[in-house]
Amino acid sequence: MLAMEAARLAAGGLLARGWDGTYPVDPVALAEDLGIKVKSAVFKDPNTSGAIIAENADDITIYFAQDDDFARQLFTVAHELGHYLERVQAGDPEFSFVEKRHSEHYDLHEFYADEFAGNLLMPTGQFKALWTSGASIADISRYFSVSMKAVRKRLDRLRKLGEITA
Repeated sequence: MLAMEAARLAAGGLLARGWDGTYPVDPVALAEDLGIKVKSAVFKDPNTSGAIIAENADDITIYFAQDDDFARQLFTVAHELGHYLERVQAGDPEFSFVEKRHSEHYDLHEFYADEFAGNLLMPTGQFKALWTSGASIADISRYFSVSMKAVRKRLDRLRKLGEITA
């Protein structure tokens, strides 16, 4: 299965499992429902936006930069949650990651986590409904509490999949 499809299915599964149907989607509540702690942090490296640290299989914490704006914090938590679920699905107990704001290291794991976060925070059905109703990128950004860059990336991916044609 392609990473994009796997991330999409994982996000949909998590939404079906524990989402209350309100927007913006609350990735903190979803993470906590899985037994993952979520905390704000002040990172020594100002280029760090988040991390997921596993002390052991039962002690997992997602950290997000407390000085980031709300949209960035939501995306960071969703992204780290994507790392966790990808590793759990693969049966790999190593899921400690540190996220850099402008990293040159963008591999399949980062792609999966980004794709997961986009699908989790901007579910396809509602995204398409907003876009086809004439909502602007700024409108969609506010609705989902994500950045306009995240909306543009999501729109681009949905176009490439043929789910949005305009």
